[in-house]
Amino acid sequence: MKIRTIVRMGAVLGAGCWIASATLAQQERSLAQAFPAKLLVSPESCTTPEWPKEARRYEIDGVTMLHFHIAQDGSIEGARVARTSSWKLLDDAALLSLVKCKFKPGLSDAERRKTFSVQFVWTMTGPPSVRPQLVPDSCEPSARFSKFQIFNRNATGPDGVLVRFVVNARGVPFGVKAEAYGKDAAAGLAAADYVKTCTFAFDPALPGEQTDTVFGRVLVTAKPVP
Repeated sequence: MKIRTIVRMGAVLGAGCWIASATLAQQERSLAQAFPAKLLVSPESCTTPEWPKEARRYEIDGVTMLHFHIAQDGSIEGARVARTSSWKLLDDAALLSLVKCKFKPGLSDAERRKTFSVQFVWTMTGPPSVRPQLVPDSCEPSARFSKFQIFNRNATGPDGVLVRFVVNARGVPFGVKAEAYGKDAAAGLAAADYVKTCTFAFDPALPGEQTDTVFGRVLVTAKPVP
């Protein structure tokens, strides 16, 4: 059984809590100020979010970057997702945790105008699980979708829909969830129906602990250029 951990990057709240990539830090420095740990009421006034049960079941992970401002009373205002983990339930859990943080009231106007950042890393420790693989050419032909690209975690966009699901003993997907982000609910439902036509199976050559969860993108068929 894997251990799920959540690390708040940028918030130095205790020994060993800082886990940051130099490249990421340089990229984010131009967008927002680092997490203002020194402005917290106390280290305990900002807690680690709970890993959503659904995310644990589907074994999804990722990195959520949030931007926010600090109000006059020390509460969080204007919190938003600056970089999505690609999974809405992880982003929502990060936001829910952040808005509970309490900072010192009475900040100067200069401090209140600053945009701060905090990064949540949702990761599973231990060796990677062996997931079911897509059986080649098993998905039914579709005029709307070209193929299912397994283990592609890029966010939903015009070129494809990110989905996650569980595979039963017969290799059939169920519990398919599409990451629509409110853009096109119909596209999400159609992508889920498409994935249900595909078949999955374990590669007997791959050693390790098996799991029944799969994620990937349903790619939209490119429209011909006039």
